[in-house]
Amino acid sequence: MSVTTARTTMIENGSDEVALGWTGRVMQWLRVVTALVAVNVMFLLGALAGLVLLGVMPAAVAAAAVLRRNEVILGAAEEGLVRTFWTTYRSEFWRANRAGIPFWTVGILFAADLAVLPQLAGPVSAVLLVFTGALLIAAVTTFAVAITLLSRYDDGAIAVLRYALVLPPTSLVMSIGVLVAVVAWALIVSILPVLLPLAGIAVPLVIAVRLIDARLDRIEDAD
Repeated sequence: MSVTTARTTMIENGSDEVALGWTGRVMQWLRVVTALVAVNVMFLLGALAGLVLLGVMPAAVAAAAVLRRNEVILGAAEEGLVRTFWTTYRSEFWRANRAGIPFWTVGILFAADLAVLPQLAGPVSAVLLVFTGALLIAAVTTFAVAITLLSRYDDGAIAVLRYALVLPPTSLVMSIGVLVAVVAWALIVSILPVLLPLAGIAVPLVIAVRLIDARLDRIEDAD
């Protein structure tokens, strides 16, 4: 073999490796996108299976259990994505709903605020608007932390809620990251509403769960 032939062979082999590398990355991204769509569909089915009121919390916990694990999303886990979701949904159904009672209460208060707000004017309206915004921010971050804790630990609902209340104000970077992810996704969906039925819940949830999971890992490592 001549030097020229050897060099040509090496270049061709390198190109093949690069091509295979890109193919592998594309396949990984396709698996992730497919997983997000699947989780979104299963979340909606889980919410409907519990007649919404009893279905949202266990569906959210089951989604978090899937989205926080790379091996499940990429199909490398012993239990597949669908099985992991529905096994978690069934096992966490009542614990998740007990933890969800405060969030439904906050949701009712938030709906009442929105109904009253247009009828008010002046300082009262401004105060109520600030209160409603603060309530929404606290509810979003606490909810995200609560479902992540429920998917990760076996503590009772009360213990989970206590920790979920404490973690956001003591982890500001994490909380800001969660809020930015939710707001950014809401803006994207407002421009491209077709994304809402495809991955409306899964996209902000996967970012929030990963941020919270990373924070919990750092806390555990520091102990």
